[in-house]
Amino acid sequence: MSSLKEIIKQKQAKNIAIIGKGISIDKVNLANLQDFIIINMNDSELLVPGDICVFHDTWVLDFLKNNEPKCNLYFSDKEITDEVPQVLCEFIPSNPENAQFLINRFFSDKIYLEQYLILSALRIADEIGRIDGTTPNCFLLGFDFSAKTGYTNKIEMVKHHTADYSQHIVSRQENALLEILAQEHRLSIKINHVGNKPYSAYSVNEFNKILPNREEFKIQRNTKIDDSSERVDVVAEITTNHQGDMSKLLNMITLAKDAGADYVKLQKRDVETFYSKKQLDEPYDSPFGSTFRDYRHGIELTRDQFIEVDNHCREIGIRWFVSILDRLSYEYMENFDLDIIKLPSTISEHKEFLSYVASSFKKDIVISTGYTDESYENFILENFSDCRKLYLLQCTSAYPCPMDDAQIGVIGHYNKLAAKSNIIPGYSSHDVGSLCSMMAVAAGARMIEKHVKLDSVTWAHFDDVALDLGTSEFKDFVSDIRKAEVIVGAPKKSVRDSEHHKYWLATPEEPKK
Repeated sequence: MSSLKEIIKQKQAKNIAIIGKGISIDKVNLANLQDFIIINMNDSELLVPGDICVFHDTWVLDFLKNNEPKCNLYFSDKEITDEVPQVLCEFIPSNPENAQFLINRFFSDKIYLEQYLILSALRIADEIGRIDGTTPNCFLLGFDFSAKTGYTNKIEMVKHHTADYSQHIVSRQENALLEILAQEHRLSIKINHVGNKPYSAYSVNEFNKILPNREEFKIQRNTKIDDSSERVDVVAEITTNHQGDMSKLLNMITLAKDAGADYVKLQKRDVETFYSKKQLDEPYDSPFGSTFRDYRHGIELTRDQFIEVDNHCREIGIRWFVSILDRLSYEYMENFDLDIIKLPSTISEHKEFLSYVASSFKKDIVISTGYTDESYENFILENFSDCRKLYLLQCTSAYPCPMDDAQIGVIGHYNKLAAKSNIIPGYSSHDVGSLCSMMAVAAGARMIEKHVKLDSVTWAHFDDVALDLGTSEFKDFVSDIRKAEVIVGAPKKSVRDSEHHKYWLATPEEPKK
């Protein structure tokens, strides 16, 4: 990282500032940051031109190509021009698998471009600390993590997403920050959030007061992170968000039932064969041990735990099924004589296993189609015609899925296939909010799947798209699905009781005698 070393040499002080675009940045005295190593995110160089910029989105690339780049060094997975100093990085999209190794990537020797850019900006700052051999202060400025409070008035903000989607993104950025703060003992920097959060080191006013003195900052931080055919089946997708805690899992099932879900869904994989030895031996801090193997075994349910799940579901009146990821897990779950199983999008390339299930399981099968095209659809239609019901769930494997990538129109296509086959259309929601799922119902979906969680922990992978069962989020979601059911109604046209206005044909008067 010779380019970073040059930047460090040019600065007398080793304080670092990462620049966000929340409304609080307008109150920061940016003119007094000249001795800081400044890291910009996206186009925040319009606020204060920095030493380093990190970006991923194409709109930023377009901005930089149409305007003279102001930073000394750019980190991205997209090349600007040959003349602009740049470090090309591997982009890591946010998904459940990648999230599990987030901390490992952060503390590795390589700098990755994470989907949540605050992680990459902090990683670059940490690299500066490693190179310099000191523990510089790193200040987060303009990171309010709230789309509702708004953004800086100093530059024109281009709206790239809906308000709900934007709020989800900034909330996930905040969760990413909390995950890194929990690793404070391993960092080569002191992270100081400037704002009014419980974990903030300074308010904006306090930060401005210390700027003119150019003093070394002493941080007093709170490190505590504190039945009819038209009915839609709603699936509460728990995945492994129970984190191996049986009491928590049973509580989640009860809360899902209370919110109106028809099913809860779990996962089963054979840890030792599903992952490579290299992956399993990776360091991973969890209550179960120090390796990824310990973590994955810790959150896998045992036979006795599945029996407990089955008993609990029968007792409270909710159905359950499992996403099965490999043959050993399939043979394991056969002992439970399940009426329905799922084959998730993540194993769409495992054709041998999928074909085996197709030939041996004749009850109901749910298949989601994320990250696939028509060739996978053809494979499914050719191989799964003998099962009792085939729930075909449109899915986009993005976490979260932007609305313009939801492809609800595919459900209409599945609905047409359903007229001549065993197919039941559905939607596996990775988007923010309920609008796409409501539209899916209108398009013909008869199963809607939504991820759920109950609180979060710093040592488990964070589920980007899960609704918290501890709040009203999932209950509100189910309510919206039921509203959509009512709005769609039955396909047979009929006169409704509310109808009252019509011009009847006038009856001709009879001739007078």
